[in-house]
Amino acid sequence: MQPTATLAPLSPAFLPTSTLPVPTPHAQPERMGTFFFYWYHCPERACDASELTAIPPGWLTPLPDDPDPRDGLAYSSINYDWFEGELRDLVDVGFDLILPVSWGDHPHPWFRQDRLDLLVQANGILEEPLAIGMFLDTTAQQAMYNDFVADGYRFGPTIPRMPLSDARSGYFFYDLHIKGFFERIPREMWATEQGRPIIVTYTALCCDELYLAGELWHAVKAAFRADFGVEPWLILEETWFTPEALAPGEGLQPLELVADGRYHWGTALHGPQTATLRNFSVTSVGPGFDNRRIVGITDPRFQPRDEPPGGGPRRNGAFFRASLAAVPPATDLLLIETWNEWPESTGIARASHQGLDGQPLPDDFYMDLLRRWRRGG
Repeated sequence: MQPTATLAPLSPAFLPTSTLPVPTPHAQPERMGTFFFYWYHCPERACDASELTAIPPGWLTPLPDDPDPRDGLAYSSINYDWFEGELRDLVDVGFDLILPVSWGDHPHPWFRQDRLDLLVQANGILEEPLAIGMFLDTTAQQAMYNDFVADGYRFGPTIPRMPLSDARSGYFFYDLHIKGFFERIPREMWATEQGRPIIVTYTALCCDELYLAGELWHAVKAAFRADFGVEPWLILEETWFTPEALAPGEGLQPLELVADGRYHWGTALHGPQTATLRNFSVTSVGPGFDNRRIVGITDPRFQPRDEPPGGGPRRNGAFFRASLAAVPPATDLLLIETWNEWPESTGIARASHQGLDGQPLPDDFYMDLLRRWRRGG
């Protein structure tokens, strides 16, 4: 993932496609959430439409019916009306919680922690506000660490990773990132599991020496408890669970005993996946993937939206339809990958997708697919 086209993107970790579960079209998960990206600042910065397969409203021109267009911005994290419109759509579709994709205080001023204030403000006026969890994009840890060691704010597969043996590694996760996020989200808006605020992480591609992963996350949870009086409910991406993290050696914390859940990133490309840890099951699904237009991509990947996982008859939205049909009925948390990651074309929010007949689909086509599925239709 990448916050703007000016930074080298980090491709999703490869995850092998597994045999799909038996379809259960009307089974409903306990709760449903999605990854919400707020790194946009259109149309002024980082809004190259040539990199997108579908253009969302407000990307190039002011938002339709924006009640206060004086700021001259549209699809932007400094535009209150953009946040409110997105949140109302999320509620209408049937989401219970959202996971803002956080990089902490990114160098771009429109993608810093204080941008969450507008999200909270817009959420607060809703009749039933959404619960807000955290998506900790661990790419930020790689970038912050390299910046700290005077190598510049850099990230990616060819950039040095942060060694977890560095005693300062926890500082980049908690003090510079997690703590500031939850200080800006009112407790009454926290998305929780068993009373504990939810943190979902991105992959372990940020870091080396994963035999210390359990120690890292144990320390993060302890620091959170010291500041907020409660431990977070930590859902780690599957790549954290390496053999050395699971069996780190005598005296070290095994990761499976520290984490509260696990999930797979990359299901918009590879198909639906479910992971269970201590009876807590997380399923992730997406609508397809296409990062071939992003400048600087060295490993372009493509999963057509109109072809189901593993192949089959083409149909508008076929990949998303089949992925939703494969969600196990016992899922505790369903994660949609994603609400609005546009350069990688994994978003299901309003956008100008093209149908198989070459004609434009309704801008809420994927929203409506999910809405009807969520309601059992």
